[in-house]
Amino acid sequence: MISIQRRPTQQRASSGSATIKHLIRAALALVLALLPGPALAHLTPNSEIRLAFAPGAVTADIVVPQGEFAYATGLSTDNRPASLARAKARVMADMAVLSPDGRPWTISVNRIAFETIAGPPDLHLTLTLTAPPGASDRKLLWRWHVVTREAPNHFALLVIGADLAGGLKGERELVGALTATRPELLIDRGHAGLGSLFANAFRLGAHHIAQGYDHLLFLLALLLPAPLLAAAGRWTTPRTSRDTFKKLAWIVTAFTIGHSATLILAAFLGLRLPAQPVEAGIALSVLVSAIHAARPVFPGREPLVAGLFGLVHGLAFATLVSNFGLGMTTRATAILGFNLGIEAVQLGIVVLAVPLLLALARWKHGASARLALAALTGLAALFWLAQRLGPS
Repeated sequence: MISIQRRPTQQRASSGSATIKHLIRAALALVLALLPGPALAHLTPNSEIRLAFAPGAVTADIVVPQGEFAYATGLSTDNRPASLARAKARVMADMAVLSPDGRPWTISVNRIAFETIAGPPDLHLTLTLTAPPGASDRKLLWRWHVVTREAPNHFALLVIGADLAGGLKGERELVGALTATRPELLIDRGHAGLGSLFANAFRLGAHHIAQGYDHLLFLLALLLPAPLLAAAGRWTTPRTSRDTFKKLAWIVTAFTIGHSATLILAAFLGLRLPAQPVEAGIALSVLVSAIHAARPVFPGREPLVAGLFGLVHGLAFATLVSNFGLGMTTRATAILGFNLGIEAVQLGIVVLAVPLLLALARWKHGASARLALAALTGLAALFWLAQRLGPS
């Protein structure tokens, strides 16, 4: 990883040398801005503004290098309330967000702190931006003079980090660089209706569950013994195909109801839990389903277990609802699309798995194969559990 550090100074090199250095830094920062991952401004001596668009509001995550901010403003850079209040006032005075007709957006500061994200310490702010009445919430003029007025070589990269309605699922999209000579950038995300919001939420749900190996492994381990009957603490004779299909349908339906319930509660009532216990709970659910696949722990109650653990899995999905918009209609549309995307992938996997599960139950080495699969699943669950319960 390349890290560039620069200490502010009042001395200036020759104009040609300064221009070349500035262009090199700008090119490097632009390349870094196109890489996936968290805000990268703290890895260079320049700032970064990342916007996330949701129907009804825009959120901004802003990083300004602490040393540059102190040099430009002369303010204290500690986390005492008075210092943070002065820093907040200075940033608000040196920036503006306007609609195309010149009316200001409402800016709410959700959080401000001097902290180390990676590399040297930064001033870190999170904002919520609301368009004036009647104005589009997808078109705005961003005006920025923070640090750039006092340090002309400084610049701020403006990137779009999320736009569910517009089809951006988290990839970074560069808008441009705000500089002393170019302090304004117009952002126009175009029109996005409920149809595009639904379609993009569907794709997001499908993408999320397809990459959620722990979610899928829990469900597959729970389905593994579904074609078998339990007796005397062991999985024994195969079920009929009809009974197996009914069993699978109940398990998948219960899991769907469980994760949908907590996702809806998170979207409309703000239900949240810290990430670590949620992720640990998901790992535990995989471990429990793996043990059950080896030896019947709760025979006949698999749908109940799927529903209860589905509540936990839904809390993990709920981390994405911040981009589902503010209005009831937009949130309901996005949640419906997101859930259907999840279900489409789940059902596709179940359809592919059913013939294999039925064949495995009737194969003479099926019991050994099932125990081996359960053991591998359990080992993966133990690894995730140890990882997620360890120090963060």
